Amino acid sequence: MGYARELADPWGLLLAASAAGVAYAIHLPAWMTVGVAVVVLGGKAGIARLVQEPEEPVPAIEPDSAEDVWLRRFHAARAEFDPRFDETMDVLDRVLRRFAVRASAIVRVDVAADDADELKRLTDTYNTLISQFEAVVTSVEELVGAADPAEELAEVRAAALRTERATRGWGETGQEPKSARLRNG
Repeated sequence: MGYARELADPWGLLLAASAAGVAYAIHLPAWMTVGVAVVVLGGKAGIARLVQEPEEPVPAIEPDSAEDVWLRRFHAARAEFDPRFDETMDVLDRVLRRFAVRASAIVRVDVAADDADELKRLTDTYNTLISQFEAVVTSVEELVGAADPAEELAEVRAAALRTERATRGWGETGQEPKSARLRNG
């Protein structure tokens, strides 16, 4: 979340208003009461930015792969949404990028020919990621132009986050892909 968004966070505003109320209750001058509120709000926003997870570098996704095509479709649909849904779309974008990176890494994992269980597990994980990827993107595309898509977008976001948690660990940033492929590129 950006610094400006942190400043507009309802919890930060409530905290600042509460601090201003306490300052007023102990009979501080008006300018000090306002100063207390500004310092509390700025401090809360600054601390939130400091403890925020650092942004990961975006790993490359193979051009024209299934993952790349679905990401491009998502970005085309996202461009049609009202900016008030930017936060939800940012979360979906991050999750979809993780799906794409993990799926791309899975198809490159070198599995021994005699390890059928591992091959099946990887293939199942890949299929889960791609099917969820498709479901998220088609759901977002269907919501383009809807009068109030907030509730539906929240459901799509929740489903994407559940899948993301279930498949965590595959294709994390920095994982070196192997040479073999589980599917044709």
